[in-house]
Amino acid sequence: MENNLGSSRRSFDIWSELAPSFREGALARSVTGARSVHDGISGSMGTWRPVRPSFVERSHYDELGRVSARLMRLILDACRRRATTVGELQDVLGVDEADTPLLSRTELLGDHLLVAARPDIVYRSGVPRFVEFNIDGALGGTLQADLLAARFRDLYRPLPGGDRIDAPPSAVDSRFAEIRTSLGLSEGARVAIPVFSKGAAPGLEDPDAFLAWLAPMCESGRRHGMDTVACPMDRLETGEDDVLLLDGRRVDAVFRLFLSFDQPPSPGLDALVRSVRAGRVRMHTSEATWLLSDKTTMAWLWADKDALPGDDQRLIERHLPWTALFPAPGPDGEALLRHALAHRTELVLKPVGGYGGGGVVLGPEVRDEEWRRALEDARWAGRHILQTHVTPDRLALDFQDQETGALEHAEVPFVVGPFMFGGAPSGVLVRHGVPGGGPVLNAHHGALMSSVVLVDRC
Repeated sequence: MENNLGSSRRSFDIWSELAPSFREGALARSVTGARSVHDGISGSMGTWRPVRPSFVERSHYDELGRVSARLMRLILDACRRRATTVGELQDVLGVDEADTPLLSRTELLGDHLLVAARPDIVYRSGVPRFVEFNIDGALGGTLQADLLAARFRDLYRPLPGGDRIDAPPSAVDSRFAEIRTSLGLSEGARVAIPVFSKGAAPGLEDPDAFLAWLAPMCESGRRHGMDTVACPMDRLETGEDDVLLLDGRRVDAVFRLFLSFDQPPSPGLDALVRSVRAGRVRMHTSEATWLLSDKTTMAWLWADKDALPGDDQRLIERHLPWTALFPAPGPDGEALLRHALAHRTELVLKPVGGYGGGGVVLGPEVRDEEWRRALEDARWAGRHILQTHVTPDRLALDFQDQETGALEHAEVPFVVGPFMFGGAPSGVLVRHGVPGGGPVLNAHHGALMSSVVLVDRC
């Protein structure tokens, strides 16, 4: 798959390339309308909010989707070269069975695992670099991305040139269309969305707030022909033959927005585990997809690179930062350690199974002694990767304090996450820093959730 993604631009965001008259009008509307655009949208801490989204050329968005789809395929292929079943892959990865209570070890590593994903992409000199690839159904941010994109689009539509601005396809609707298609659910099938306690986005820690937030998702599920209900986890129970029940009615499928190993023990989770293990309920997605998100797979792509077709080699070299398992197995271990010690400012250390920025050590951000300790701890713990640190491009944005109305301009780091459902892109979650913020771009570390609008060139 030959591509030149990013070769013709210096930035993901083309705001500065838009007509000055449009930018002037859009900024004026954004400053007065920013509070209403962000009203009621969870997932961002603090009071700063961007007064505009990123403006992305539609052709770039489409190509980003094609590259994302190809990298997903290459990750699955790398896993298949090492395992046939989910259980075999779990053993090769070294994932503890206690961390995957919903896993079916006999499940085959098939194309059905590629139904939902969201990569984490940073840009360097306008070229997208995939630093992580989340292939799993438990992807947050779809509703935030949809709402922000649609509200900003509507804000700009009355302006001259506003007819060339549009929101990406709805990530929420794309997700529920894929849930029904991929699980083969019949009209009226009952789908439960359990609310969970650990890992909820900022602002959704309260179960009642979480249930209210999920209402538009339930509406989307119903539009796609499924009886979709959000519920507290502990309203799930099992009946005869381990059939999963919600309020006494059979559940045909569960939309899993959580990671099971992260949740505290509970009767509802126990009921779900029993029903899944008995094969009495379908789940979007099976826990096997979480294994594909293990960062080990990115190291496998680099290890296998030279044996791949030329187009795929070039795709990896251009869009995937060099990645290696740490500690390295066998005699290469000491050489890799020496390399890591000598090249701290060029590297990032990550746990392979983590998420949300937990355990990540940015070499350029720490001193030599802290870096040495982190490497020694990782050697003892195992299951880490070293990855080339990508010094990211920055977004030049104006921010508004939602309490005081004060405005401040800042150039902030950002991460782009196009949602992929059924192999096609939909909404885009953008996480970026705030004035005076730190380098780790996660909602729980103070980053903001934002989105994009698409621009059709004349």
